[in-house]
Amino acid sequence: MKLGQYAGAAMVGAVLVAAPLGAQPPAVPDDGARVITLTEAIQQAQRNAPNVVVARGLERNAGAARRAAYAAFIPSLNLTASSGRTQGVQFFQGQLVPLTGNPWNYNNGIQTSLDLFDGGRRFQEIARVKATSDVADASIVQSRFDAALQVKQQYYAALAARESEAAARAQLEQAEQQLKASTARVAAGVATKSDSLRSAIQKGNAQLAVLTAQNDLRVANAALTRVVGSTVTVTAAPEDTLDVLPQMPTEQELEALVNQGPAVQVAEANVVAAKATRRSQRSQYMPTLSMTYNYTYTQSSKAFSGGNLFMIGGNDPNRQNLNFNFSYPLFNNLVREQQSVQTDVALRNAEAQARDARLAARQNLTAQMRSLQNAMARIEVQMAAIAAAEEDLRVQQQRYALGASTLLDLLTSQTTLNQARQALIQARLDSRVARAQLSVLVGREL
Repeated sequence: MKLGQYAGAAMVGAVLVAAPLGAQPPAVPDDGARVITLTEAIQQAQRNAPNVVVARGLERNAGAARRAAYAAFIPSLNLTASSGRTQGVQFFQGQLVPLTGNPWNYNNGIQTSLDLFDGGRRFQEIARVKATSDVADASIVQSRFDAALQVKQQYYAALAARESEAAARAQLEQAEQQLKASTARVAAGVATKSDSLRSAIQKGNAQLAVLTAQNDLRVANAALTRVVGSTVTVTAAPEDTLDVLPQMPTEQELEALVNQGPAVQVAEANVVAAKATRRSQRSQYMPTLSMTYNYTYTQSSKAFSGGNLFMIGGNDPNRQNLNFNFSYPLFNNLVREQQSVQTDVALRNAEAQARDARLAARQNLTAQMRSLQNAMARIEVQMAAIAAAEEDLRVQQQRYALGASTLLDLLTSQTTLNQARQALIQARLDSRVARAQLSVLVGREL
């Protein structure tokens, strides 16, 4: 059976299971949880999840590094300004005489520098930061899908708890009816007191099942609230219990998409960044040629005024310097060689991680595909089992009412129906989680 047929069977199963599980609507939890749809929960988590926030920060850092790499082609500019006051006396020809001249001195300057040739380092740096930016972009995509997966897992757990509560309430209703029937038969003298006692035990077990399901729902709500990042408790919308999902791609289509998944894209972007880093490091073996221009201007004043901040020419002292600097490090204690080895190792590690990421993606694709197909098959089997168990229970109830069967036979039929319902709930949960994990693998909603 193809995945598209499995998806169709899941929708049919969701509709059919609503009848036996929804005889009594699940009670709204009394903890005041706010109902939230799956789409709203995913959107809120993708805004608040710590991993997404970190990924956005990496993207901002990469953008700043990219702008700085381009700015390296622009001359740097530095302005300086200082002022000082001199007063007092000085020792001159054996006598102390007062200082003469203007007491305030001002020194202003401007400096600019530019690398004329650096062995291609700036170009390699641009390539490196571009690759780093690609890593950040891929990391954002991966973090968003990871956040969506966490939300779906907790959201589906809350839905499963709701379904379990509905199943437990149906079980409780059957147990209450059976207790009434057993009590009436005991009063009529056609059954032993053991029948009414066993029915009471069955009712108590059903009540415990309801309490357990309600507790599971509250725990799932707490987990969902955390992954969503909400300040108030949230819970899954009951209407999301009935899945209306698009048709799944075929297995061949998913295999073609798996290498475009977020995890693989991040690993491949890391390889590109490692290659760019290695090329940038190699530029250290090339000479560098830089130009520096300095202009300083000095003036004095009787008062704290500062005069003209920058005056080229004039009668006050000034200095202008234009320098060209050539540098070619012949030996730097093997620091470059050490860095070269480190960049080579980093590249080999990135390549190995990218290869493993591709293999892991294919492994996980196979595992999740088999899990999904197995869960869908279990859904069909359990749907048929529920239909058979309900009919068997109806027959046993009639036989017990006529005295043609024992209470043990009736309780066995009830237990079989309860187990089939729980198995169906678990199968539906497994299918939802497998589908969500496939979405993370291929990087698209399924």
